[in-house]
Amino acid sequence: MEPPRRGRLYWVSLDKRRPALVLSPDYRNDLASDVIVVPCSTRLKQAPTHVLLRRGQGGLPESTVLKCEQITTLPKTDVHGPLGGSLPPGLLRAVERAVLRAIGVPVPLEPS
Repeated sequence: MEPPRRGRLYWVSLDKRRPALVLSPDYRNDLASDVIVVPCSTRLKQAPTHVLLRRGQGGLPESTVLKCEQITTLPKTDVHGPLGGSLPPGLLRAVERAVLRAIGVPVPLEPS
């Protein structure tokens, strides 16, 4: 099976089965036994560390938020089939900025 790829959503086994975005770079995904992910939630609460994904983006069955304050690592054995294609570069940049905010790096919010 191909290793998980950066910028794609996968079903993962976390607290329950849920989608998560793989954020670790592909060279790491190829070599390491785990991947860095940002979990999704269907509780659409706005926060500076959340990035909204609409239904259909990346193959999502419903709208979700990426909870960038909950970035974590998972063993590859807990990462299952991909949902769809890669997220657009602009959304990946928004996730990167939200992760930085989550760890206390002062990153201004971009206008909506």
